[in-house]
Amino acid sequence: MGNPIWVGFVSAILLAFVCGGIYAFTERGDVAEATLSEVDTIVGVDADPTGNGATSVGTIDSCISVSSSETFYIDLFVKDVTELRWWQGTFRFDSSVVEVNSLNVDDYFLAAGADSDVPLWDVFSCYPDECTIGALDTASTPGSAESGSGVLGRLEFTALSAGTSRLYFSLWWPFGISGVYLEDLSGAAIGDLDGDPDHFFDGLVFNAIVVVDGLCPTDADLDGFTNDEESVDGSDLLDVNSTPEMCDGTDNDLDGVTDEWYDRDPVNGTADCVDPDSNTDGTGDANPTDPDDDDDGFSDEREAYLATDSLADCPVNQYHSAWPLDINNDTVITVSGDVLNYRGMIATTYGDGKFRKRLDLNGDGGISVSFDVLLFRQRLMETCS
Repeated sequence: MGNPIWVGFVSAILLAFVCGGIYAFTERGDVAEATLSEVDTIVGVDADPTGNGATSVGTIDSCISVSSSETFYIDLFVKDVTELRWWQGTFRFDSSVVEVNSLNVDDYFLAAGADSDVPLWDVFSCYPDECTIGALDTASTPGSAESGSGVLGRLEFTALSAGTSRLYFSLWWPFGISGVYLEDLSGAAIGDLDGDPDHFFDGLVFNAIVVVDGLCPTDADLDGFTNDEESVDGSDLLDVNSTPEMCDGTDNDLDGVTDEWYDRDPVNGTADCVDPDSNTDGTGDANPTDPDDDDDGFSDEREAYLATDSLADCPVNQYHSAWPLDINNDTVITVSGDVLNYRGMIATTYGDGKFRKRLDLNGDGGISVSFDVLLFRQRLMETCS
C-alpha cells in the first residue's frame, strides 16, 4: 500500500459528502463483484444492448424491465478476445416468463471482418427453457475483426407474463460450468483453465435477469449483494443462498464447485486459502493459519463477508474486488470513487433491499458513519499496486 498524502480534516470531509447532499450519487452500473480471473477475456449477457455494436461493448447491464407482450433484445458479448473464430453455448431462461424468437449473428462480431463468412454457420436450436446458440467464421484470418470486443449475437425475446427470468449461460442448474466454448484460429480453446473434456471457458461470465411488468430491483434476492455485484459468473441473482464465490472452503455460489479461481500459487489443485504450500503475503504463517492472507488489514473472515479477494490486496481490473477500501476497484481511495458510494446508504441494514454488504466494512450487518465511513479517515489518495 502507498502512503496517504491527504491527512487532517478527513472526518469533516467525509461527513459533509455523505450527509450533506453536495454531490449526486450515481452507482456504477458496469462494475460487478468478481474474484480474480486468470483469463483476460470476458463473455456474458448484457440485458440492455444500448451502446453496443459489432465491435464495441458499452455499459454491461445486469437487469432489464419490460412489459407483457413487449418484444425486447439482449446481447451476448465478448471483451478482449484474440482471434476468435468459433463460439457456442447453452443459454437458459424461464420459458413461462419470456420466449426466444431469434438470434442474429450475421451483423455482429464474427461477421465484422472484411473476409468473414458466418451466415451458413450459425447455431440456433431452442427447447423449453434453453437454446443452443453459436457461430463459426469459416473465412477468418489473423488480424481481422475477430480480435477485440463486441456483440457475439443479439437475441430477440417476447415477454409472456409477469415475473422474473434468469438470462444466463449454463450446463446445469443453477449455473455450474459456464457452458460457453470459445475457439481461436489455431483450433485451441480460449480460457480453458482446468482442461475439462469439453474445454469450456473458465473466465468471467456475466449473467442477467429480466423483470416483466415490474421494476429492476437493486438486489433481487436481498442477500446484500447488488445485481451488478452478482452478475459475474459465480452467483445466482435470484437465490439468497447463492453469493459471490470466496476462498473459504465453502461453495458460496452453489454451483457444485468450491473455491474456483483460487488455486494460484502454487497451482496444484488445492485452493490457496487451505493450501499449506501457499503464503500469499510472503510473511508469517502459511495461508491456512494466517488470519490475513493478503496482509491488507482486513481478515480473511471479513473479506469473505464482503466478498473481496482475500488472496490479493489490490484489484487487477474493474471487475476484481480485492482491497475492501477500494469500492470502485481503481487502486486508489478517493471521495468520488469510494466514499460517495455511502451516500443514501447510512442506517441501511441487511434484508431491507438497499443494504450492501460491500459497504459494511466492519461486518455488523448495518452501514454507519462511525463504524464504516470513518475507516476512510486519513486514507484518501492512498494507493495499492
